[in-house]
Amino acid sequence: MKRLVALVALAVILGFGMATLTYAAGEMAAPGSQAITGDLLKIEGEFYVVKDAAGKEIRLHVDKSTKLEGSIKTGDKIEAQATEKGHALSVKPVK
Repeated sequence: MKRLVALVALAVILGFGMATLTYAAGEMAAPGSQAITGDLLKIEGEFYVVKDAAGKEIRLHVDKSTKLEGSIKTGDKIEAQATEKGHALSVKPVK
């Protein structure tokens, strides 16, 4: 009986640990991506032009595969995860 309880307890602990690791891995940025934070200057079709803190204008490609969070419009401060080639993986407003 004690052995059965110990095995069930071990299974619960391992299950909880794996769930925590899986959740944390989902929140990580994709390999080779970079975080870009700045003001959204303009939207030109599938391209967002963002002015970062250094004053540099960055052009991001946004398409159906880009995860858009919330309502985003010109003038908003945004945070984006983008590939090295400038494709936005996700875009969200900064509060």
